[in-house]
Amino acid sequence: MKKVRMKKKRNLRTMITGIVTVAVAVVCAFLYASRPTELDKLSQSYLDTVDVEKLQQKVETSFESSYQLKDYVVYGETLSLYKDRYGSVKTDKMQGNNIVLRNVMNDSITSFTFNGKVDSGIDLGSLKEGVYELYTYNHYEKERIYFDKAFKAKTITTMRRNKKVKDITFIADKDALKDQEIQLTKNYAFIVVTKHIPKSNVYDVVIDPCGNAMNYSSNSVDIGASTEILDEPTTSLVLAKKVKKELEKYGLKVKILRNENETPGYYGADGRPARAYKAKAKLYLALGASQDENVYAPYMLTSPYTNSGLANTISYVMNKKGLTLYAARTNTTQNMGVLNDSFVEDGDGKVEKYEFYPQLRETGGRATYTGLYGSEMKNEGYKNSYGMYGLYFAYASATNSESVTYYKDNENALAKALVSGIIAYFEV
Repeated sequence: MKKVRMKKKRNLRTMITGIVTVAVAVVCAFLYASRPTELDKLSQSYLDTVDVEKLQQKVETSFESSYQLKDYVVYGETLSLYKDRYGSVKTDKMQGNNIVLRNVMNDSITSFTFNGKVDSGIDLGSLKEGVYELYTYNHYEKERIYFDKAFKAKTITTMRRNKKVKDITFIADKDALKDQEIQLTKNYAFIVVTKHIPKSNVYDVVIDPCGNAMNYSSNSVDIGASTEILDEPTTSLVLAKKVKKELEKYGLKVKILRNENETPGYYGADGRPARAYKAKAKLYLALGASQDENVYAPYMLTSPYTNSGLANTISYVMNKKGLTLYAARTNTTQNMGVLNDSFVEDGDGKVEKYEFYPQLRETGGRATYTGLYGSEMKNEGYKNSYGMYGLYFAYASATNSESVTYYKDNENALAKALVSGIIAYFEV
C-alpha cells in the first residue's frame, strides 16, 4: 500500500513538472515570437529603449553657461551649426569653434571643428548610438548649445555601413525629454542616434550619367560634350554602370538617374536632382565629359562651399594607384585634379552666390541655394532640403584625343579608384 502511494506521488510530481515545463516553453515561445524585430525597430528611437532612470540621472537640466545658435545645415552626412542665419553673414561666429558632443549614457566625448564650410562640422556617420548633449567653447569657456526657438529636425539617415544605418534626430526643445520626465530650462540641443536596418526606399549614392539633358529654356535636348571621338551620353552611362557595380560590392544602395533613352533635365518634378532628393541619397555623383581641348586627363569639380574633402581623398587614392589627373587645382588646400565650381555673374559682372554647374548647385539643398537661381525656379521645393554631397567627375575631354585615349585605356581602373576614394572618405 505504501509503495502504491509513493508511486502515485512520483506520477503526480512528474505530471506537475511536465505541466510547468510546457507552460515555461509556451511563455518563452510567446516572448520570443513577440520580441521586437528589426522591422519593429524601424519605428523606434534610441529614446524608446533607453534606461530612463539612468537618463534622468545623467542629463543636466540647466547650465550656468550657455551659447545660443540660430541655424543649422545638413550636407551629405555633415551637420553644421551657425550663430547667425545661414548665408546672412560672410564669416559666422561659429567658424573656428570646436563643437563638443557628450554621450550622456557613457560620458564619452567627441569633438569636431567647424571651419565655415558645409562639409565641416559634426560627422553624423561617425557617431555611435546614444543621446548627445552639444557644447562649444566661447573664449575658452565651455558652454551648452541651445536655440531660441524650439524645433525637431526632420530625421537624417546615414549611409549603409555593415548593412546598418543610423537615424539621426536633431532636436532643441525644453520639452525634448518630457516623455522621460526630464524638464529642461532652455531649448538645449540634443542629437539622438538610433541604429537599425535600412529602409528599402532610402539610397546611399545616386549617379548622374551626364548628357542627354532636357534644356527647358529652349525646349530641346542638350546632348552634351559629344564629338567624333567621344559620345558623352553613351560613355557616361557605361561608366555609371561600372561605378554602381563597384559601390554595391561595399553594400551601398545605388541609383542611376537616367536610362539609356531618357532625357531628364536638372529642374522640375522629374529632373535628375528631384529624383535624387526622392531617393534620399547622401552622395550625388555626376559623371561627365569636358569640352576643354587643353584637358588631357580626368579632373573633379567640387562645390566652393565645401573643403573639397571628398575630391581630395579620391585624388590621393588615384595618385597612389598610379593614375593621372589633370594637373590643375583651384587653391593650395586641394590636391591635383581638384577644382572648385565657379560662381555665376549677373548682367553687371557682379559675382553671385550661385554655382555654375546644376549638378552641384541644385543637389546641395539649402547649403548650395538649390532652386533659387535664374528664372527656372523649378527646384524651389527643395530649397530647404538636406543637401547631398555633390561631386562632378570629368573623366575625359571630348575635344582632346590624348584625354579620350587615356580614359579608354584606364576606364576600369578609374572606376575602381573613384569608388575606393568614396569608400575611404565616408569610411564605409
